Amino acid sequence: MERFDAGWRRGREGFFEHFLALSDENVLLTQPLLPRSRGHAAFRATFAPLFAAMPDLRGEVVGWEPEPDGVTIRLALHGTLGGLPVELVTRDRVVLRGGRMLERHARLNPLPLLLAALRRPRIGLPLLAAPLLQRIRARRG
Repeated sequence: MERFDAGWRRGREGFFEHFLALSDENVLLTQPLLPRSRGHAAFRATFAPLFAAMPDLRGEVVGWEPEPDGVTIRLALHGTLGGLPVELVTRDRVVLRGGRMLERHARLNPLPLLLAALRRPRIGLPLLAAPLLQRIRARRG
């Protein structure tokens, strides 16, 4: 848990380097609003719009449970979107092998983020459009 916590506490400075070093090159990612995706490029495409909209985004592990093939982690995320505070809690099911992340399945209620994005459209619209663009790219690729 310490490594997961350390990566999220770094925020966007060092986030990608930290987590990509811990992830299999074909890591599978699933979460609400985004298409199922694989690989390091998809990892960046998943999180880059979030950090672009919320440069101060940070996370803190608030609980965890071991699983036969990995761990389930409760993570509190907080940051600001256009000056509006946003807090989210996610339960990430992480499948591990040899200490590397093979899969990450996030379960969270995105409503606080969506509401903030709608209240700050200049910043929020690119964030809201990112899943649609990612789906279009996934269909082409």
